Amino acid sequence: MTILTLSSQVLYGHVGNAVADFTLKRLGNPVIAVPTVVLSNHKGYSDTVGEVFGPDLLRDFFSALERRGALEDLSAVQTGFIATAGQAQTIFDFLRELRQSKPDLPIIVDPVMGDKGKLYVDPGLVAVFRERVPSLASLITPNAFEAQTLVGEEPAETDVLLERLISGGFSSGLITSAETLLPASSDRAILCFSPEEHQIIRHPGLSFARDPNGVGDFVAALSAGLYGQGTLSERTERIARALVALLTATQQAGGPELALVTAQDQWVQALASSALMRATNA
Repeated sequence: MTILTLSSQVLYGHVGNAVADFTLKRLGNPVIAVPTVVLSNHKGYSDTVGEVFGPDLLRDFFSALERRGALEDLSAVQTGFIATAGQAQTIFDFLRELRQSKPDLPIIVDPVMGDKGKLYVDPGLVAVFRERVPSLASLITPNAFEAQTLVGEEPAETDVLLERLISGGFSSGLITSAETLLPASSDRAILCFSPEEHQIIRHPGLSFARDPNGVGDFVAALSAGLYGQGTLSERTERIARALVALLTATQQAGGPELALVTAQDQWVQALASSALMRATNA
């Protein structure tokens, strides 16, 4: 079964589809990777060049895939970086049509908007995510800042944030960088939530001169690849183990990008490990 991923494409490094495509294929899934933009590298570099694909071209991509019959055996859809509100409307219109013909299709949405208190996309995207994603997403994978942006405030209590997300229609998700929502600690954390369970999965923090980009893309890709396998908290623990293995290898390599390919054996083995992470109720 094929997984469709819609995100940025870079020539150098590992973010967006450059993470999702390899990660999902490494898990044994055929992948269709539709680019929303093509860039030389991620925007953490000051000299990034590239092009944003307009809504009309995206519609043409989707129509061509339909003509090939390429969407008939989809097992999941994952969305990542979307550059403009116009792109988002086109993508969500397409996903609404897909959902009508495939009502049980898992759709994982990473609402990429910003990080560490800073919005770095078209502000019009925020309203589109709030309005369109609740009726479509089986699971969302925001970071803590993006989760707060979805609800329009920074609740002092984690329980309040989760209540606002769920009441806003975001019924299930993984929140990365969740340590920023918790008392100060050297650990990092992923917060998973659904109407049935809320769990904080803590994992060791690693130090970098500059945190590598693409971590959220890795979590989102694994969320799509593992969807439906066990409970949400069990999947989140597996994802946290794989993330630690990837980041450890990246730190040891000393390079500026995730060691996604060279460390593939380590993070795949970590996914299968039965070692427990520290989990607490949110």
